[in-house]
Amino acid sequence: MFFSKRSGKKKSISAFSLYARLWRRYLAPHKCLLFLAVLCGGVAAVTAGFGLPMMMAKVFPIVFGEAALPECLQFLVEGWELESVSKTTMWIAAASMPLLMLFRGIFAFSNTYIINRIGLRVLEKIRLQVFARLQELPLAYHDKIGRGESLSCVIYYTQGVQSGLLSVTNDLVIQPLTLVSALGFLLYQAFTHSEVPMLLVNILIVAMCVPAIKYVGRRMIDRMKSMLVGIGAITSTVQENLSAQRDIRAFCLEEQQCSLLRRQIRELLNSILKLNAWQQALTPFLEIVSVLALSFSLYMGVRGGLTLTQFTAIALALYYCYEPIKRLGNVHNTLAVTGVAMQAIDAVLDAKDELVDPVSPVEMGKIKGGVEFSHVDFSYNADNPVLHDVSVHVPAGQIVALVGPSGSGKTTFINLVCRFYDACAGTVKIDGVNVKDFSKKTRMRAIALVSQSPILFRGTIRDNIRIGRPDASDAEIENAGSSAFVDEFVRERAEGYERQIGEGGEGVSGGQRQRIAIARAFLKDAPILILDEATASLDMLSEEKIQNSLNSLMTQRTTFIIAHRFSTIRKANRILVFDAGKIVADGTHEQLYATSPLYKHLYDEQVENPAKKEVAI
Repeated sequence: MFFSKRSGKKKSISAFSLYARLWRRYLAPHKCLLFLAVLCGGVAAVTAGFGLPMMMAKVFPIVFGEAALPECLQFLVEGWELESVSKTTMWIAAASMPLLMLFRGIFAFSNTYIINRIGLRVLEKIRLQVFARLQELPLAYHDKIGRGESLSCVIYYTQGVQSGLLSVTNDLVIQPLTLVSALGFLLYQAFTHSEVPMLLVNILIVAMCVPAIKYVGRRMIDRMKSMLVGIGAITSTVQENLSAQRDIRAFCLEEQQCSLLRRQIRELLNSILKLNAWQQALTPFLEIVSVLALSFSLYMGVRGGLTLTQFTAIALALYYCYEPIKRLGNVHNTLAVTGVAMQAIDAVLDAKDELVDPVSPVEMGKIKGGVEFSHVDFSYNADNPVLHDVSVHVPAGQIVALVGPSGSGKTTFINLVCRFYDACAGTVKIDGVNVKDFSKKTRMRAIALVSQSPILFRGTIRDNIRIGRPDASDAEIENAGSSAFVDEFVRERAEGYERQIGEGGEGVSGGQRQRIAIARAFLKDAPILILDEATASLDMLSEEKIQNSLNSLMTQRTTFIIAHRFSTIRKANRILVFDAGKIVADGTHEQLYATSPLYKHLYDEQVENPAKKEVAI
């Protein structure tokens, strides 16, 4: 989990420091557009906080005959009959209210629209940053952090930061302007009607809200962490379930999976309810405080001889004081909650990448493909060594088969050649150069990998083969497909190589998926070829056809073959026998059968029991 790994290592930062960091990272590039949004919001805020109460205090008395037109406007109605003046004044006053609200509405809409536009750009940037970082981080990181956690970070946590950041930015300007505007009207009323004590008491009551706001914010942080952990757990469960539907149905695990998700949903709902409870607790508290202030204003106003119209204007101004206070209280709490989501995002963005490219990478013109391991040790965790003191030299162009029991280190050996992981001790070299000294692009350009379970992406068959070499022409793609016998099933349908493939290879069989992966290797034409159970999903007839193509592909290439079928490795020049993380035997089939008890046992077990094709070797 992101929080358990990092929460104890980083000191908590203030809300202001968090906002300043988020501003520099995400909002500063949009400062001009943001200024326009805030300007529109500020106009709307001043219109509401000062304009409406002032209109209520000055216009309504004229409409109801409690006051005459101001002297500066008397010249407009000179010579008019009294009844005409009254009707005209009433219509002007009546029209001024909707005009004022229309004016406020236009600027409020502009503020919301621009803020949302900025928000979408910020969300795009955050998500791309996190997703791009996940592409850079080594496989060891992904082994520790589950897919569900990473998915939650890309989708949910980034959304939380974006919405919190924009909400805070908007409120930090608009709400203070609304508050200052309303307080400005109250000051005007207080000093023109000798109501300074009433104003001072109201400001004192406002100050009472600050400790409550901070207390609620602290409680919300803990609830937010629990909620985000719950979202990650649900995402992991759903992702795992959807990727294992065949096994779930085969073992009748539907009810067990539903029970697991039901429990996780209830835990999440419990966290959300607690978070909402603390969020909503602030509103009634502030409303009670505002009613106390209003009641005090009513008492003092009546004693001071305020009219109903004057009191209504003061009450409206008080409302526009306490609403911003409530929103500003939420600003503090929103920043606190945003900080929790940002902590999870920082766990990805700041994660240490132990497989970074060298500052001055070695650039080799043509890589021949010689591979050398020198006293290599490796373990995925300190308590479980996988390879121990492995030393072997594979000349360029040699075909090498890796055999041994499951878990003996064959796949790990291949992973170190590709530098999916770094050796804990010793060195791995290609053509005499440490794999750490190559750039990632140079290294992977020299290696073609066909795995046991190749992944196909949404798109056409042509697109999936083109992954082997993105700049390849259509003719080259079709030649590679022909070499891998992709033609046999592609030509069955009118779309040909434009046939669409669904998520995870939906729409093609396991054997067809394997042929497409092999076609990628043909297209890539790399000097090092790795076949990790490359024909495992093929029937005997298809395997024989593919094997002929693979024999051609392996010519003059350094090839590593991992296979369960001994028939698959019959073309190997050399066989390495792995056991418990060590190479315990090295030679040809005849040599190993005569000298290696483990190899002889594995071979005899499969030859004497042909049905046991999946014996681990």
